[in-house]
Amino acid sequence: MAIKRFMLPAVLLLAGCLRPTPTREAWTNDTSIEFPRFFEQPAVEAAADGGMVELGGNVLRALDVAAADFLGPQDANTPCVDRRESHRYRVMQQQGILFIRIDEDPRACGLSAPALDSGAQYAVGSDGRILRRLRDGEPDGSRVPTDAGPGIPVPTSEVGRSFDPPDGSVPLPFIQSHE
Repeated sequence: MAIKRFMLPAVLLLAGCLRPTPTREAWTNDTSIEFPRFFEQPAVEAAADGGMVELGGNVLRALDVAAADFLGPQDANTPCVDRRESHRYRVMQQQGILFIRIDEDPRACGLSAPALDSGAQYAVGSDGRILRRLRDGEPDGSRVPTDAGPGIPVPTSEVGRSFDPPDGSVPLPFIQSHE
């Protein structure tokens, strides 16, 4: 009898685990897309007194997609530094692609400096899909490293080996003399 009582809740619990977890909308990482230099020219601030700024629906959608991807879902418990309104956004359109730069605004949370690597750049297509994302601190895959030429292979037996044994002329920092 006790087994039958626990069967239904167990089946419901397992059925809930079988549902696919929701994922953010698919995006591609097209490294052939190069981000513009967002700070080469001054931007027009929407909050400037007397300044009129008009945003098209595709710009608003691209901003929403980028902010949702970068900052995740928002609710009343979201910390100040993770809120959408605590960030600054720069938008530029080139060749049908909307480029968005998102940076933390420390003043919005009463801070004096932003956190390290607290921004990101997005390239969003006209259909609202993220074509490329580059978070601060991540390597930029679009830049191909320059070739340093043919290297000299080092045998694994020599990796980490010092060829000049210390002769005592330079004291090693981890050896303390107790004289």
